[in-house]
Amino acid sequence: MQRFSKDGRLIFPIHERENKELKHKEHKIRYVIQKAYCPNGCNIMDPEHKIHDVAGLRIKFKRPGVEGEFVISAIEGDFDKIILSGILKDGVKDDLYCPHCNAMFKILVNCDCKPDADMIVIGLTPKLDFNNAITFCNVTGCNTGTFVKSGDVIRHIRLDNSF
Repeated sequence: MQRFSKDGRLIFPIHERENKELKHKEHKIRYVIQKAYCPNGCNIMDPEHKIHDVAGLRIKFKRPGVEGEFVISAIEGDFDKIILSGILKDGVKDDLYCPHCNAMFKILVNCDCKPDADMIVIGLTPKLDFNNAITFCNVTGCNTGTFVKSGDVIRHIRLDNSF
């Protein structure tokens, strides 16, 4: 596993996966995001910061008294991040924004990990389309969030009320 980016920044895995089911899923073919956009259409792919040899998604975060940026892996189910500025705290919710225009990412549904947790949406096309998007939880280290197409999330909610 790659520990440092090409410019020497530490790639910091927020939490270790110990669940056997998650380890089993890691051997499946994963979806890799090639294009990602904020609600205003800004490209948030960051080719300068690669995680596992893939350009990451650059995101700004804010919570009372703290602001910063990170790059998250563009590989489904991989929550490795490169912290560019600020401090992320495990189990803490952050509001997530576009690093270019400061637009707040839209919320698809609430996440079950915490009462105030949300599954935010990142578009795969410049014009936000909830059927062609990915979603993940805005709580650092959430083990119920994942990169999935939002239509799949909606289907899971309708079928069994879970992610």
